[in-house]
Amino acid sequence: MADFQNHTRNAFATWVEISRKAYFQNIRAFRQLLRPTVELCAVIKANAYGHGWATIAHLARESGVDSFAVHALEEAKALRDAGFQENILIMSQPLRVQAPEVVSGGFRQVIYGIDFARALSRAAMAQQRKVPIHLKIETGTNRQGILPEELPEFLQTIQNLPGLEVEGVYTHFANIEDTTDPSFAMEQLRRFQQALEVVFQHGIQPTKIHTACSAAILLFPQTHFTMVRLGISQYGLWPSRETFISFNHYHQDNGRQLLQPVLTWKTRVLQVKPVPAGHCIGYGCTYQVSRQSRIAILPVGYADGYDRKLSNQGYVLIKGKRAPIRGRICMNLTMVDVTDIPNVQPEDEVVLLGSQGNEFISAEQIASLIGTIPYEVVTRINWQLPRILVE
Repeated sequence: MADFQNHTRNAFATWVEISRKAYFQNIRAFRQLLRPTVELCAVIKANAYGHGWATIAHLARESGVDSFAVHALEEAKALRDAGFQENILIMSQPLRVQAPEVVSGGFRQVIYGIDFARALSRAAMAQQRKVPIHLKIETGTNRQGILPEELPEFLQTIQNLPGLEVEGVYTHFANIEDTTDPSFAMEQLRRFQQALEVVFQHGIQPTKIHTACSAAILLFPQTHFTMVRLGISQYGLWPSRETFISFNHYHQDNGRQLLQPVLTWKTRVLQVKPVPAGHCIGYGCTYQVSRQSRIAILPVGYADGYDRKLSNQGYVLIKGKRAPIRGRICMNLTMVDVTDIPNVQPEDEVVLLGSQGNEFISAEQIASLIGTIPYEVVTRINWQLPRILVE
């Protein structure tokens, strides 16, 4: 297995490595935070947050995850076509014309619009099947969802649509991970519980009640209900600095041991060339070397998801040392300064995100440099780059 993996890595100029050990450790950590009866649903939308949906789905199955959630019908179909028979929740409504595919795929489907619900009911009756639906309640995020004041009428309509079975009711928190003050999240939870009472009053008894994302699982056991949706943190990334601080406050600074990053992004040196003092590097001549320098060219750029805003401020790891980015990151190429790193040669391994030697580049560090969040850093890694499973 290891020999095959090493051979595979040697065949690529730029690739992503996925750690089986780290992923399993993260799932075990979350299992310990949940009651045994709570369904653990792994969110693998957006190419598993950039980690590679197929690789992660196999790891999730091996680690004992109960079910999957995706954003779009196309993602759900890809999982089915790959042989995954687990429950799959589609968290956004497809087009009405796609309703028959939801039914034939046997998917769980989020519902917040009556028109689509009617189309789904017609498709279910045509195929003589039942569709498990999850009602999305709007509690304060103000994205997709059923407004609480519209819920009674919505429920009456749903109950008159054959072929639909209300399996779940859920909501999504707006800022549970972005602050150490949980007051808004707790107000959303209160609104959700009120909506849940309305559901019960209509004689509907959903078996899957869920509100918890990664941050909520980590911080607020009262949000777990009967199912949780584990997103960013199954990949070893904290939802936010505030979540990390809050977890450490409640768990005696245990946060650093809890989650292990699953992804390492690597590339190779294409060329090493001398650049005389006073010469400029790259488009726009944005960096001028002040001494005789050695520059390494890497076959990765913003087309691969390596953000252009890292130009002249980010760094990579070569031979366990930091090599600063010089000049503008190009569409397919990046230049780094290896003047102070001895013996850098073409095809040497380079780490863009992850660890090498005693150095480490985190998604959080990159996010802070380019003014975004770790979610965006990993999900933007080009889906065509190979994802290689490593032990």
